[in-house]
Amino acid sequence: MNFKTPALIAALTLTATASFAASDNNLHDDYLSAQAQAKALSAQLDTMGVESNPNVEFNSPATLSQKVDAYEAKISDLQGQFDSAHSAN
Repeated sequence: MNFKTPALIAALTLTATASFAASDNNLHDDYLSAQAQAKALSAQLDTMGVESNPNVEFNSPATLSQKVDAYEAKISDLQGQFDSAHSAN
């Protein structure tokens, strides 16, 4: 039996695991960044006299990717509110 094959499989498995972990960590960073951006936009809107809510409610379990997408949609909505309020002044 060739001893290089198990070592190669182990190395590939370790590389794949590290890659998935790094990807998940980046996704978590994206989620936290999107939350912070939504809160910052909402705070700015509040100072302009526009009521806003930076939170996203999830009615069912959601993956981290789905949460990032939901917060990006919330940011887009808040940005639209900001643009409207800013152009009205």
